Amino acid sequence: MMKNAALSNSILCLVGAVALFPVAAIADTPAWEFSTIGGQSTNGNWTFGEVFTANQNFSVDSLGYYDPSTGMTDTHAVGLFDSAGDLLASTTITSASDPLSAHFLYNAITPVNLIAGDTYVIEGVSGVDPYAYNDGGFTVSSQITIVGNNDFRNDGLTFLGTGLNDVVPDGYWGADFASSATPEPSSFLLLGSGLAGFAGMLRRKLTA
Repeated sequence: MMKNAALSNSILCLVGAVALFPVAAIADTPAWEFSTIGGQSTNGNWTFGEVFTANQNFSVDSLGYYDPSTGMTDTHAVGLFDSAGDLLASTTITSASDPLSAHFLYNAITPVNLIAGDTYVIEGVSGVDPYAYNDGGFTVSSQITIVGNNDFRNDGLTFLGTGLNDVVPDGYWGADFASSATPEPSSFLLLGSGLAGFAGMLRRKLTA
């Protein structure tokens, strides 16, 4: 009996691990990347923002900032805002942050769900580090559409609004984010039903 109970507990632990696996297996997707550096500049302390629209529901789980070719030396406040100016998430990027790609350093955040059709602004403060512009091979995730970018000479993170200084995607900027797809509720329901049935079958075999 004790052996069956121990085996049953092990199976339930395995089922729980399997239930978590599909969520953990979703790879992070950077909002934008590029292949070659177009330009870098330092001209005092600026806040740069990218205005974008969500093309689908998804979860932002990391905020990042551009890591210049000279290496990051300053700290960079990064914030994600909705179109009303409400701060959804923020962090401070340093040289010790985790790299998710060649050109950005990231910090993980509590996931924030973005809604298809809504407009958002991500902003970052340049500090003394070079910011980037007009990079070659600039690509954008299919999850979003960049409306344009804005900037303001500043020494702290502040909401710049949805007005644009440039309508091109790759103007002056520094902040970035990484995201994962938001599973549909029906997917969770199907997964849970299948695992429950599997666990029930194993219990019946153990008690037979």
